Amino acid sequence: MRKDCAVVVASCDAYGDVLKHFAALKLKFWPDCPFETVLVTETAPAPSPAFDRVVACGGGTNWAQRLVTALEAISVPYVLMLCDDYLLEAPVDTPLVLRRLDKARELDAANLRLIPNPRRGMPREDGLMEYPKNTAYCISTLAGIWNREFLLGLARGAASIWEFERYGSFAVGGERRALLATRTREFPFVDAVHKGHWEKAGVKVCRENGLVVDLAKRGMPPVSVRLIEAFKALVFAVVPNTLIVRVQNALGAGARERTGGGRR
Repeated sequence: MRKDCAVVVASCDAYGDVLKHFAALKLKFWPDCPFETVLVTETAPAPSPAFDRVVACGGGTNWAQRLVTALEAISVPYVLMLCDDYLLEAPVDTPLVLRRLDKARELDAANLRLIPNPRRGMPREDGLMEYPKNTAYCISTLAGIWNREFLLGLARGAASIWEFERYGSFAVGGERRALLATRTREFPFVDAVHKGHWEKAGVKVCRENGLVVDLAKRGMPPVSVRLIEAFKALVFAVVPNTLIVRVQNALGAGARERTGGGRR
């Protein structure tokens, strides 16, 4: 195992049904993971070979508190942070991930996102993109390699994923280290759950790999949710993202605590 990075998987008890699929797909598609994999959650689930260590923080803790506890429990300089609803859909290219880790160290990056989302990063000569500080979603929980101390500092100032991403994106103006992203999707996952509901892509990847999705526990989004999301996508396509998020932050719009591991 590499001693310079760990995989940290953020979860909670309410997402146990999703976590078991995360574990099964990690074992299938990343059997040669070279890093210690640390699961952080509320109550320790049944042991799984997908996780080398479990940090159980107890009930009543929020997403950021649990992340801080996990980061303080490990001593590596870098972490690859994942959420429990990031389900692998294809084999992970481990040599590529290791090259990206080496690149993050070489550049002393604060974060190197392994997916070009959002796509508005500034192109660099080294083939990566760079996100300007204090712009919408320059901070994101999407799969990426983090400087552990930088991530720990951001997590200490947040409570929910919402705060971490939306407020954190406008709290890094003084950070000298770069916020980077790859120009192609280099970590093959689907964001399987949104606002507590299964996404079609999540159900599809589970079923294609022989995993049973319990739609009675967590169903597909109702029409009302899909309409709202379609409207939001239209607004974001027309109005600059940074302006929208600044207004949302000022109004506290959407600041509902999300205890699970997923992005929002």
